[in-house]
Amino acid sequence: ASTVTAERACDGNFLGTAATLRGMPDSLAVASSQSEQLLTLMDLMSAAAVSSSPTSISRVPGNRLLGSLLDFQRDRIGFSHRLAREHGEVAVARMGLWPLTFVSSARLAHEVLVENSDAFVKSAGLAIFARPLLGDGLLTSEHEEHKKQRRMMAPLFAHKRIAGYADVMAERAARTVDRLAGAGTADVSDAMMRLTLEIVGKTLFDAELGGDADDVGEALTRAMNQMMDGMIRLVPIPPAVPTPGSLRMRQAVRKLDGIVYRLIRERRASAADRGDLLGMLLATKHEDDGSPLSDREIRDQSMTLMLAGHETTANALAWTLYLLARNPEQRARVEREIDAVLGGRLVSAGDLASLPLPLAAVKESMRLFPPAYTIGRQATRELTIGGARVPKGRVVLVNVAGIHRRAESFPSPERFDLERFTGDQEKKLPPLAYMPFGGGPRVCIGNHFALMESHVLLVT
Repeated sequence: ASTVTAERACDGNFLGTAATLRGMPDSLAVASSQSEQLLTLMDLMSAAAVSSSPTSISRVPGNRLLGSLLDFQRDRIGFSHRLAREHGEVAVARMGLWPLTFVSSARLAHEVLVENSDAFVKSAGLAIFARPLLGDGLLTSEHEEHKKQRRMMAPLFAHKRIAGYADVMAERAARTVDRLAGAGTADVSDAMMRLTLEIVGKTLFDAELGGDADDVGEALTRAMNQMMDGMIRLVPIPPAVPTPGSLRMRQAVRKLDGIVYRLIRERRASAADRGDLLGMLLATKHEDDGSPLSDREIRDQSMTLMLAGHETTANALAWTLYLLARNPEQRARVEREIDAVLGGRLVSAGDLASLPLPLAAVKESMRLFPPAYTIGRQATRELTIGGARVPKGRVVLVNVAGIHRRAESFPSPERFDLERFTGDQEKKLPPLAYMPFGGGPRVCIGNHFALMESHVLLVT
């Protein structure tokens, strides 16, 4: 949800030139002239993005017209890994018209996300394309509003409260295991999506989504895909423009709104506190005037929690199961530990401390395949990162996928190795060498919930 590419729509002059390039044969001479002017402009912009910095920055080669946009669209993870391997700690890559700065080291990630966090906002692309789905919730808010919302949401994720969800998670996971046992070959990614959505429904709304589950899953996937597609186009088209894609996204959001608002109305009518996250949101008051949250505010936070607690955890689990299947010796170690501790019974929160290997498997999986593999920020003032000039308005992408495979932090980085996260090994890592949940003041507020859920589900 944090991945961003080009941040601004191109202006009318570029759109006119692009239209001419696709024009009729009698306009080809004009198109050629305009094309050369445009390509020259792009070369100058890209060169300026590099030469204006006081330190040497790697320039990522690309297509004269599109830059690295097609490479990024075709294989975002592969592109991220190549950047870290071939272009050092900081590099500039052009996506269409717009140069982006990529940082691929823990040291520079710390400068962006921690030391200079006040100089950045979530990039405009995320705010524009995510807002129809997430509204003005925790993920899209900025600065003081974000701090206020984070303080308001923090009690929802207190350790004691989170531990109380472990039994629900284990019981739902056991049901999924029973279903898969008789299925022969199964799509693990789909199964994990359904399982985590079921758990979100129970822990967030204390609701059995039942017949709504397929609608919610399909609508979330459609909205998320459209959000991502919109941000990585040559010419990003805002959701307010009624394109076929944006109309599909609106339909998906309307479907989700219908379900979420219905659950809010039913809970308000019952006035029951069921110990779930929705009950806590309904009881939450604004810190400035003590007023309760509106239905819209509860909807925005619920949608954010539903998305964050659903897709990312499912992806992490699917990759963990894949890696364990590809590494049978590591899988056998994990299974032996589970059998020795549980002896066939369901796991509880109190057992997790005695089961370090399954947690290590989840963490190592998120190192190799981080669900949030890029973190986007936009500079609100000019500054330097690692000695490199970052102009005001520039989008900086923290290359999480590349940082997670740097050999100085993780020897033999391509290897799946549980020992990286056993004992106190993780504590020896440099700050932000491992950051599956981001870092700094905007680190994921639900990271402990997500880790416990992944731990419980994998054990089960």
